Amino acid sequence: MAPLFPAVLLGGPAHSGKSTLTYRLSQHLRQQGTPHYALRANPDGDGDWTAAVAASLVAELRPRVRSGWTPAFATAVAQAVAARHMPLIVDAGGQLSPETELIAAHCTHALLLSADPAALPAWRALVVRRGLVPVAELHSALTGVSLVEERGPPLRGTLVGLSRTGNSDGPCFSALCEQLGHLFAYTTDELFRSHLAQTDIELVLHVEQPIYPLPAHLDHPWVPSELATLLPTLPAEAPLGIYGRGPTWLYAALAAAHPAVRCAVFDPRQGWVDVPTLSHAPLDEPGPLDITSTTQNGVTRLRAGIPSGYLDWRDADRIAVPAVAGGVILDGRLPNWLWAALARRYHTAAWVACYQPQLGGSVLVRSHDARFPVGHVLPDDLN
Repeated sequence: MAPLFPAVLLGGPAHSGKSTLTYRLSQHLRQQGTPHYALRANPDGDGDWTAAVAASLVAELRPRVRSGWTPAFATAVAQAVAARHMPLIVDAGGQLSPETELIAAHCTHALLLSADPAALPAWRALVVRRGLVPVAELHSALTGVSLVEERGPPLRGTLVGLSRTGNSDGPCFSALCEQLGHLFAYTTDELFRSHLAQTDIELVLHVEQPIYPLPAHLDHPWVPSELATLLPTLPAEAPLGIYGRGPTWLYAALAAAHPAVRCAVFDPRQGWVDVPTLSHAPLDEPGPLDITSTTQNGVTRLRAGIPSGYLDWRDADRIAVPAVAGGVILDGRLPNWLWAALARRYHTAAWVACYQPQLGGSVLVRSHDARFPVGHVLPDDLN
């Protein structure tokens, strides 16, 4: 049976501001309590993180997470869209290709954005060919006036300010948010209950809701110092489920707190994923994870990348990671279930930290060294 949840393909020619629009739409919908997931369905390295760090750091980090289109990546993303667990905004990139076609085939709606109206006919043809319901067709301009020409559907108008430093607020952006709000007409509680029914774990922490004695984290982000309050409250022998939008270091710390106990992570693309056990043994052939290791002053930085751009949890048995001595910093753009698995794999190290460029350092998530307490942020120049 086809999933109930809508999947909105965000398409249009390159350099129109689609990645910025995806980020701003997602931020607005989250503020309104509208459940959804923004799926970056192209391997260009862009994501929410590009809006949260300095432009110079984006230029440095993007090449590490960028990969090219591959049949495996396109197939994996298409499968994730087809088996979606919540409403999706699917950022398909700016190039029409067989891979784009494959992903579009599993979407339900379309939002077209273009700085070049002459390039739109081919995208309109894709929408018709795949039977997608048009939500909006918008012109993108760096400057000018935001305006609505037709409320539709589809919504037609001009969006302005879709740049890193621009401001896209205005009647067109408001109308678009309203359209998506109606389309994604589910409550967060409804969605959480439906996902909760899909796991047999009784203790599930929703990291956006209050976790006594900590408050909810809907309107303000988690801060590393809260780990010192949260982790001692976890039962030592109860299986743990982790759900909701939270930083990677939070998932890693929760999973590593009791590494011998079952832990499952809800992945918006793959559903509930039991945190796998990774092997230290080297493999005879390249695995799905590319890891480089550098050691200096007793600290090892493991920089991990996904060559194919997408990693399925079923491939975890082909992941081999190096043994380390001393402290370890985990670095990369990875799914939360893999951050959790890596933190568990290295739980016996002197300490484990997760690199967080937004914080200008690495958050300690596990430690056997009093000099490096959990929840502290290690500066970038440590290694």
